[in-house]
Amino acid sequence: MDRRQESAIKKSGIFTLARGKEIGLSQQDISRLVAAKDLKRVSRGIYVHPDAKLDQDAGFQIAFARLGPDAAIGGLSALLHYNLAEQVPGEVWVLVPPRKKTRVRGYKLIRTKTRLDKEIVDEKGYRIATIERAVLEGLKYITKIGERTAIKAARKSLVNRQTTEMKLAKAAKELGLESVLAKYLEVITP
Repeated sequence: MDRRQESAIKKSGIFTLARGKEIGLSQQDISRLVAAKDLKRVSRGIYVHPDAKLDQDAGFQIAFARLGPDAAIGGLSALLHYNLAEQVPGEVWVLVPPRKKTRVRGYKLIRTKTRLDKEIVDEKGYRIATIERAVLEGLKYITKIGERTAIKAARKSLVNRQTTEMKLAKAAKELGLESVLAKYLEVITP
């Protein structure tokens, strides 16, 4: 591994075999680097440089690398990311297309027909629902998240001025969740 490759790997943080090939490393090169402890294998096909600076969101980066570019962090994990939930989920909640499946444990897949290119933002190494989408989907999946948690998160986002009723309404229209917002609007407004 030359300096340019090592620098690119450190900047990538968590990377997949495909990203390693883009940098110029073959599968055999990566296997040798792992054996020499110049790379760490996080899980099957996912690697990290031992000196890479990882954020607290490394679990989100791993989930995104494992589940692909159509996935996005959502549900309870997104609410926790925005400090709207106190309950730490036992699994990483991920929004995925309806047909997506995985055998890997540690992920709660939320299969949604709602478009995954709307109200999604790119973070360092992963995609996550915006605060508005996280609140709206919390209300949509209230039986999965829990009524108290979802309503408290929605209220907290408005009280702390992390979002507004107008932004929620705009996002609801864009996502086709107007009926969900209308159902809970009286309850969540401070």
